[in-house]
Order: sequence, then C-alpha cells, then structure tokens
Amino acid sequence: MLGNHGASHTTAHHPPSAWSPGAPRARFVYNGPNMSSGRFPTFRALSVVAATLSLSATVRPAQADGCAPASGVSTCFDTNNVWVHAGPTRFVSIAPAEPIEHRTLALAALSSYLDRPVQLRAPSPDPDGRDIPVVRGVVDLSLAYAYGLTPDLELSLATPIVLHQTGSGAEGITSQSAPPLGSAAVRDPRVGAGFTLPFGHDNAGPRSFAKLRLELGVPLGDDHRYAGAGNFTLAPSFSMSTEQGPIHFAGELAARLRPSVPFATARIGSALLTAVGVGVDVFREYLSIEAEAFMLPSLVSQPGQTSSASRTHDGVLVPAEWLLSLRSVPTQDPAFSLSLGGGTGLPLSSETRETPDQAATERFAGVTTPRFRLFFGARYTPANAKE
Repeated sequence: MLGNHGASHTTAHHPPSAWSPGAPRARFVYNGPNMSSGRFPTFRALSVVAATLSLSATVRPAQADGCAPASGVSTCFDTNNVWVHAGPTRFVSIAPAEPIEHRTLALAALSSYLDRPVQLRAPSPDPDGRDIPVVRGVVDLSLAYAYGLTPDLELSLATPIVLHQTGSGAEGITSQSAPPLGSAAVRDPRVGAGFTLPFGHDNAGPRSFAKLRLELGVPLGDDHRYAGAGNFTLAPSFSMSTEQGPIHFAGELAARLRPSVPFATARIGSALLTAVGVGVDVFREYLSIEAEAFMLPSLVSQPGQTSSASRTHDGVLVPAEWLLSLRSVPTQDPAFSLSLGGGTGLPLSSETRETPDQAATERFAGVTTPRFRLFFGARYTPANAKE
C-alpha cells in the first residue's frame, strides 16, 4: 500500500494505465479500502445523451487546441470538483436553494488545499513501479458572486484560481527530469442564472426551498495546467433545502456537460453531480456541524485495455468525496458566516480485470479525487430570505 494513493485490490491487478506511442504503459495510483463490487448500469445509457448535449453546447472542438495529444495524456480538465456558489447555504459542495434578496449582492470565498488529486504509477526497474505525482498539491481560492435581479431570479459569477500547485505535470510521465508543473493558474470562470421555485415558502412546518440553475463554464482557464476544460461547460442543476428546528438538509442534482479528453486509459468529460448534506445547529447559528458528500459519475465510456496476459474492461470513473465542517455566525450580523473543515476521497471508481484463471473487480478513488481536502470559507448574504 502506497501512502496516500496506493492501489487497493483483491487480486494482483492495477487500474488504468497511461501510455505514449512506443512506450510502456503507466498505471493509475488510487487510494481506498476494498469495497464490494457493483455496477452503475445507467451511466452508459446516459453517455449518449450527454455526448450529444456536450457537443451542441461547444463552439470549438477539444482536439483543436491540444486537448487530445498524441501521448494520450491530456491536461484539459479541472482538478477541483467543488464549485462554489454565493448565497444562503450552509454547505460547501451544494449550491444554495434559497433566493437572493431582491437587489442585493451575495459574496462567497473558499480557500482549499487538495492533496494529490492526480497521481500515476509508471513502469520502472522497481517491481512496484515509479510513482508520478502529476498534481501533488493544490491551493485554490474560489470567489463567487450572486445578485438578486428579481425576488426569484438571480445572476451569478464564479472566478476560481490556483494560488499555488506542485507536481510533475504530464511531462513527468515520460521524463524523470521534466520541469515542474506551473505553480499558479486561472481556472475557467462561470456565469449563470438561478430561479427559485414557488415551493414551501409559507409553510408553517419545515422551511423548504428549491431552485433551478443554469451555468456556463467559459474556457479562459489555463488548460495546460489542469485548471480548465479547454472548452465550454454547460451545467444545468436543481437544488433544494429544508429546515426543521436545528436540523437542516440540502441536496443537488446537476450535469456538467463538456467534450471528453483522454488521460492515460481513462476519459474525462461529461458527468452527473449528486450531492447531499445534513447539519445541526449546536448553539443556534453561532456553531453548527455540517456533513456532506458528493459524487461525479462520468457519462463517458471508459476504454478498456488488452494485453497478452489480461484484459481490463467495464471501467467506471466516479470521483467522490465526503466533507465535515464547522460553521459559525461570529457576529451580530447574521449575513456573515465562516466555515472550516475537510474530508477525504471515496473509492467509488472501479474496473474489472480478466486473466486466463480469474476475473476480479477492483474499486479505487478515481482521477481528480484528492487524498484529502482542507478548506476555509467566508460567506456574506445580506438580508437573506431566512429573516
């Protein structure tokens, strides 16, 4: 078992591999305990729909700007799967369902550290292979803004950036003396609009809200530094939240539609987002405990791999994380809140390897799933609908 992203498996087999023409294959390195096998049969059916919507939402092909290199190791994807939104929410990975107050501006800022979201293992004289920290560590800052254009309609903007990152980059796969990954980068900004549905506003019981949102990721990020998709990303979503006394729940369903790119023997592209959260006010809103989890199952079919000794197939790529945080409203102004927390990746990705003697399914934390995440956030939502 390798420190943070060591493979976990029931037989001596390894996850997908990176390759370049004429070069031996490299293997993904993942983290996580063994899990019972199970399939996600709907992903492949949805992939056809997602591919069609993704291509219709784009203006330029991903292959035109180096996002599909001959090496098969693209840099055109974002290593941070958490999208920050401004507005009244208690969670980090779940977009707000409550409306923004009419003619007010809500702000949110989240600083995060991601540990080894992308790591590979390449063949070497060592029987265990050579670990390649393609992206070893990332310090992110995400700023988000939302303006209440009407009582139910809001406009939003998000501007995430990479303050500092380390790693060997894609060139580290083919060279042990490759230059390091660029230390700073700009991620793709997002613009969007949200509409609060007339649901549960005046109930005497639990306070419930629901919101439809549509966002567009604009390809202005540094896609050569694992900070941008290299193309437009269309993201429709539905979020909802409810509160009953000190207990509160929230959830989000979304799609992130974009062209796929190769990364080793995986393909990264359109995905579904499912996020859920639950929390409790320990001392009113001065101190709350929040727990949440999300997963992004890929809608893109994963290529298999065949060699003289084995065949790998039925790959499923599911980046996933769980997070735990403390939230506080430290001043008399209820519009201002702080949050501090962290979490780890979840081993929900899988693949099956067949040999002449047996077949085994392995589960692991997929590419873009960090070994762990730490974060600190601040949020300002003036005169929100809770008051």
